[in-house]
This record gives sequence, C-alpha cells and structure tokens, in this order.
Amino acid sequence: MSDHLSLDLVTNILLRLPVAAILRCRAICKPWRALIDSPRFSKLQIDHSSATTENAVLFILENDGHGNGDLHIAPYIEGLRRETCIDVRSNKSSSPQIGVKIPQERVTLIGSCDGLLCFDYDTDKAIITNPATRKSHVMSAMPKHLCGDGDGVYHCGCGFGYDSVSDDYKVVKLNQMMLFSAKNADCFQSELISYGVRSGSSVVVKFPYILALTEKVGVFVGGAIHWVVHTPDVSNLIVGFDLGRNECKEIPQPEYRNEKKSLLLRIGELEKCLCIFANYRGRVLDVWIMKEYGVKESWSKMLSVPHPGLCYDIRVRSLGYSMTGQDLLLLLDSQRLVWYDLKKNPQKGDAAKEITISGLKAVFVDAIVCFGSLVSPHGKFPTKEEVKIDRQRKKRDGFLSSGFKLKL
Repeated sequence: MSDHLSLDLVTNILLRLPVAAILRCRAICKPWRALIDSPRFSKLQIDHSSATTENAVLFILENDGHGNGDLHIAPYIEGLRRETCIDVRSNKSSSPQIGVKIPQERVTLIGSCDGLLCFDYDTDKAIITNPATRKSHVMSAMPKHLCGDGDGVYHCGCGFGYDSVSDDYKVVKLNQMMLFSAKNADCFQSELISYGVRSGSSVVVKFPYILALTEKVGVFVGGAIHWVVHTPDVSNLIVGFDLGRNECKEIPQPEYRNEKKSLLLRIGELEKCLCIFANYRGRVLDVWIMKEYGVKESWSKMLSVPHPGLCYDIRVRSLGYSMTGQDLLLLLDSQRLVWYDLKKNPQKGDAAKEITISGLKAVFVDAIVCFGSLVSPHGKFPTKEEVKIDRQRKKRDGFLSSGFKLKL
C-alpha cells in the first residue's frame, strides 16, 4: 500500500501523528524510514508541532525543597483543553518512560526548545533530553572562568535555546563573583558561558550587568536568552544574549505606569513572543506582550489585574493559551497552576481558576509545556555529502561481508 502513496502525501500524514506513532512507522518500509530519519522531516515536524497544540504536553517537576523530585506528565494538556483538576499519580514519568533519571543533586528546570527539555543540576552539570524519543545527553564539568580578589564564584543564572547560525542547541550559564576592594565595594563581576550541545565547544562573554533576584532562569525568544538585570545606576533592564552572535543587547520596554519606584519585573515567553509581568508592589499586575521582537512599538498590554485578583507575588510564568484562546495558563509562586480568563472582568475576582493537582508528595513544583519532536539531544544533523558517504560505506561493507561468507 505504501508504494501507491507519494512521499509528499506520506509526509503530510506523518506530521499529524504523535512522535511514538511516527517512530513505529519507520518499520513499514525503507523509503518511510529514510523519510523519517531525514533532517528535513525533523524540521518540518518541529514547525508543525510548534504551530499547533496537538503534541503539547505539560511536564510538572515535583521538588521537595532540597533539589530532589520526580517528573510528572499531565496528558490533559494535549490541545490545552481547559481542565481544572489533574491527577499525576498514574502519570509519573521515570527513566524507562522518557529516558530521564532526575539526579539527586539540586535540580532546576531551565526550559524547553524544539521538543527538548533542559535540566540544570549541581551548578556545573546539565541534562538535555527528548522525552518523546527517550534519548538524553549529559553535559558535565562545565568550568567557571572568573578569578580575582573576590568571595568566590557562584552560579546564579542559566538558559537554554537554539542557535540557528551554527544549527546547535546551547546551554548558557551566568556566573557572578562579588568583589571586595576599597574602591569597589559590594560590586559584582559577571560572565556568560555558552556551551554547544552538539559541537561541545564553549564561548565566554563578559556580562556587564547584575542579575535581578527575581530572575535566574533565562527566557529564550528570538534567538536570544533574556534576563531582568540592573547596573549600579539603572534597574529593571531586560537584556538578551544572542546565541548566534555571542553578544548582549538591551531590549526596549513599553511605557509603564508612573510608579517606577515600586515596579518589579518578571519576563516570560508566550507563543514565541517575549512578555513582561509588571508588578507594582502588590497593588496591580500588568501583563505585556511584544508581538514583533525587538520593536518597542509592538508592545501591547494584554491585561491588568488588581491584587489580590491573581496573586501576591511576582513569581509568574506563562505556559500557554487554551484551545479557544480565551484562557491563559499560568504558573504562580512555583506552586500553583491557574487558568486565567482573558475575557472576564478582573475586578470581580472570578477570572482566575486554580487547577487542583492530586498525587504530589512535595509542595514545590515547576511546570513547562513541551511538544513531541524527533530532535536528537546530541549529534549534529548529517549533511547530504555525509549521508552519501555513509551509504557508500554501508554498501561496501555489505558487499565485503557477503564475499567473505561465500569463501567460507
């Protein structure tokens, strides 16, 4: 039957399947296997999954406060249906299921990119894993480069994203050291170290900013990883580290209320757009979204929520929209998942509905939405020439093997 279907039609069909089903289809015939294993199909599958919510899955990292925890899957998130109760007891994700063993060291969920999840642990290690294919890659012994007359180097930030220039996924560590001198008391020296997951290379870049206490995990948008930072003279700056150019750039911000002294910022990502959670000291929370990356005029205020309409803390992360686009899924205070109705009047206090999570043993959780993909957490995509050479080698090896069998 597969002989009567064009590859274009087969491609369109396969793109709409879950990753597990796509992998099973590799066994149907050699043309299908070659199609699925090709870099072009993998990238088409990424584009299709990121443009839809068919393969979206909510991952919940349970944490006991000491860095130990379990990774859970919330299958209801397929299509981001608006559910208000989930039970993770029957959906615990362990090593045999997704190829990830959560280490016993202190663990931080850095982020997701193209179907890959990245975990940071023990300050100098990272795990990049593809839950759909159950393949993972451990990056260990990432050195620190700071040195000088200080109180020691400590790791204070991290990020994960894709560099389209080198076709590589990168883990970025932000290290800071407090300096003690008569001329420069209580000052920080900072650096960024960018590690290529596939290439294994690293780049060190000076970082002339101090990381804000509200932000440790960077936000990947527009080919750059972003943090909220400040200098001795200016606070609430948003800086992006361009993974392709290995340089920092300040991001223009919207026109806030005339209460900048009470303003606390937190940033996030929503459908590949940078967003800002502007908290005015517990009085009101404004949510902004940058529809065109890098363009100040493209900032648009999504909603304005009076406290205690949503939360008392600035710790907010946007996870995604519902299928209808009416509701926004938020992670609050690293403990609560909430659906926020964008069309309801926030003054009435009924716009937010908390999701009940049953089966968690610990209090502290983290969550992220990730879609299924075929991307390998390690190993660069082969070029056409490399594929040709590999086929010739296999053909030659097969011929020699059969020849030896005849002689024997």
